Amino acid sequence: MEVVFYLDKVGKAGYYEIYKQDFVVSRQTFANLLKELEDKGIVSRKVINERPPRVEYSLTEKGKEMARILNELNQMI
Repeated sequence: MEVVFYLDKVGKAGYYEIYKQDFVVSRQTFANLLKELEDKGIVSRKVINERPPRVEYSLTEKGKEMARILNELNQMI
């Protein structure tokens, strides 16, 4: 859920920008997590045609709703 919280806070970010936010998993595990979030419609992946090409991730509407609910739950605790 840290990815959802981070993207909710910053709006959009690249792979390494998200990864360096204290994730204690391997890069492969992190890549699998992003892919799973994308497959479930929580995170959107956009390829930016620059030199070198880069990828930006952001929350979809479903992801924003998930972040809102998780933030509300955190406030209750």
